[in-house]
Amino acid sequence: MNRGLLTLLFLSFLCTCVRAQQPDYGNVNKGPATTLGLDDAALLDQMMFYIPGVGSKSREELVRQNIKSYMMPIRQSPSPQMEWAYALSGAVEFYQNLNNNYKDNLSPDYLTLNLAAQGKRPVMEDGLRFLVEQGTVSAAIVPYGSTTIPTAVYSVPKYTISNFGYLFRPETRPRNRVFETRKALSRGNPVIVELSTDGSFVNLSSNQYSTDVPSGETHYLTVVGYDGNTNTFELRGIFGRHWADAGYVRISYDDFGRLAKTGFVLIPRP
Repeated sequence: MNRGLLTLLFLSFLCTCVRAQQPDYGNVNKGPATTLGLDDAALLDQMMFYIPGVGSKSREELVRQNIKSYMMPIRQSPSPQMEWAYALSGAVEFYQNLNNNYKDNLSPDYLTLNLAAQGKRPVMEDGLRFLVEQGTVSAAIVPYGSTTIPTAVYSVPKYTISNFGYLFRPETRPRNRVFETRKALSRGNPVIVELSTDGSFVNLSSNQYSTDVPSGETHYLTVVGYDGNTNTFELRGIFGRHWADAGYVRISYDDFGRLAKTGFVLIPRP
């Protein structure tokens, strides 16, 4: 064997060894498409949808915005453990039905049943990831209150999202929580929030809510509007249409900044 061939074989072996020793960095530096749950504010701002005809840059819309009329009718979660799933399915419905003549109810039970089958008690982030990777189905296929998943789900369309973002976290300043939520709504996006409340919240009969000392209860609601003249947000509950003001409640910016701990925004598929 000549020296040139030996040199070539040695270099090939060396390159193979070097490649084998490279560490696995997972999703690092693979870009936003492979990162679930965007935390970077600039990236989230870039990817957040602007809904034509809903959000607007006009002076009026900068002061006041509300997407309540684009939401499906209020529903009632059967248990606190399903609140996040009802909030999520309602937000996906919003995007799905915007450009369709029909109005489709999407199944929160499909989310909870699938995730419960994985052997753990699911939470909001589990549901968000499931919507990206699997999606949900029409409530006509898996109705509200279902205890099993029918085989028909394998032959029907799935409703998915591209990604989701953390609009704010518990450590975010209160004024920034208000600012980021207003910005998302001004573009026509509903915002799902994890809200700290007291024990009276689930039986609320007033159209406004405020508490100085939350008891530690947590509920998931969807922010659907803001009013800069009254400095309030309007939130959609999951306690039925007899709760608060036909299922909706108003919260001041100050209270929202204190009580809203985590905010999520969905990034729908184009």
